[in-house]
Amino acid sequence: MRSCTPPTQIPRGDPVRGISREILARDAAWSLADGACKDLTREWAQWEATYAATLTRATRLAALTEPAAVCAGCPITAECADLAVLSGYTGIAAGQGYRDGRHDLARHRHPRQRETA
Repeated sequence: MRSCTPPTQIPRGDPVRGISREILARDAAWSLADGACKDLTREWAQWEATYAATLTRATRLAALTEPAAVCAGCPITAECADLAVLSGYTGIAAGQGYRDGRHDLARHRHPRQRETA
């Protein structure tokens, strides 16, 4: 007899069937109102601008110090990270840098520099 996993308990690593990335992202976004950063809009925008302008790994890590401190005590860090991945987010989420939904610590060029073939 096969065991069934309820739809709300999707094991990591298993393919998600019948649930779109948009629906998963929307569900994760509902919890953002409970985030520790909810009243830090201006500060967060400044932190993201600083992070985006960094050129080296060391300066990127330094730019994450303050947002990471806010996220350290946040009850929805996992949901925030999930939303960043699902939505292809570029910026700071869950105390870490993201670029197109992936961790962004290995960038080799300036963020405003165009790639050439």
